[in-house]
Amino acid sequence: MSVVTRRVPPGPTGYPLVGVFPKARRDPLGFFGDCARRYGDIVSMRLGAHHVYLLCHPDHVKHVLQDHAHAYAKGPPATRVRSLFGDSLTVIDGERWGQRRRQVQPAFHPGHHAQLAAAVHRATAEMLERWRPLAEGGAVVEMVSEMRRLTQTIIIRACFGEIHPAEVETLRQALDVAVGHVDRRLWSAFGWLELPTLAGIRHGRSLGAIDDFVSRKVREAHRSMPPSGTLLAALLTSPVAAGGKPLSEAELHDELKTILVAGHTTVASALAWVWYVLSGQPDAREQLEAECRAAGSHPPGVDALPRLGYTRRVIEEVLRLYPPTWLTARTPVEDDTLGGYTIPAGTLVLLSPFLTHRHPDIWAAPDRFDPDRFTSERAAARPAFAHFPFGGGPRRCVGSAFATIEMQLIVSAMAQRYRLTVLSSARIVPIAGLTLRPSPSVPIQLQRARAD
Repeated sequence: MSVVTRRVPPGPTGYPLVGVFPKARRDPLGFFGDCARRYGDIVSMRLGAHHVYLLCHPDHVKHVLQDHAHAYAKGPPATRVRSLFGDSLTVIDGERWGQRRRQVQPAFHPGHHAQLAAAVHRATAEMLERWRPLAEGGAVVEMVSEMRRLTQTIIIRACFGEIHPAEVETLRQALDVAVGHVDRRLWSAFGWLELPTLAGIRHGRSLGAIDDFVSRKVREAHRSMPPSGTLLAALLTSPVAAGGKPLSEAELHDELKTILVAGHTTVASALAWVWYVLSGQPDAREQLEAECRAAGSHPPGVDALPRLGYTRRVIEEVLRLYPPTWLTARTPVEDDTLGGYTIPAGTLVLLSPFLTHRHPDIWAAPDRFDPDRFTSERAAARPAFAHFPFGGGPRRCVGSAFATIEMQLIVSAMAQRYRLTVLSSARIVPIAGLTLRPSPSVPIQLQRARAD
């Protein structure tokens, strides 16, 4: 009888039962970064009950997300975030995912970007006007909460059109509680237990408020057509227009709920990091401000985007250094071979944009801020998955193009009106939760931008 042996990649040893979980929980970024430095591009470890493989090289990321995407499922690792995403594109797999992607994708067609950008313009203008008296007195604002408030308003209006301000505020508060609860439980040893705690009760009520709001809007949309240009209208009509099957009420609900959550958390984190990074890079800030002033329109519109090349490169570089989705997971549905190692079915494969974006074999001086890494010439010379802040392959984020445009429009509008400087006393570190966010806060002093 032959005995099959499987090569196991090197990796850290852990404790009985819990493996390396206590070490990873204390400092996820530091722990996984140390693993990559010590053990290489494929690292094996026990993380609680899971046998985990951490993949760091762009070629290995491409193998999982693109070349063999059919062999890796996303649903099983998503258990702890399912309360936020339901049975949406984010977590379903197989043919069910393929059909849903075909139904949802047309709603994010570039032809809709100009209409969605209107929500960005309006919400950003409201925020900038609210800041005007604050800037005159050199006041300090907290950028993480400001960017979260802004992106929540944008995505709510982009999805549903005009909503009463009181209702927007109620929905914002529910989103904060629901997302915050899941964020805190991600690295909890008992996160899989549904214990009747006060926080859990608040989480349930907030989820109920979000579900009730979305369900009501979906029912109203079936009775009378929602405002044109909204994502709700596009999700209702686009699948049918493309000759496909319409989304059911339950499917429409889960996709809209996911867009509300993912459409504000990732963009808000990225924008907060943009202003943190630029505050410490005076030359880059000057160049970005000058480009935005010269863009023509005030604020710049979608037609000005080709003239905002440096602004886009700044955003791309910030997404490299501080990718909001810093970790993603897959489960192989069958045994796979990678780098000479067997990756058994049912294990957990971790991909970290935070680590791959700093891979020393791909990125020179990986911790240094350099927006010109993203000139077309330099970007073309890198492996395809060296930079994947929005995922990649067939499951690349369906709204990634709009998110990038949204960030360009917001950054350019803000830079035209204000100079934002992080207080020198602030001590800011990245915290790895549902997104990679700056903590404990990003206190920014507002000043009116200088005129040429």
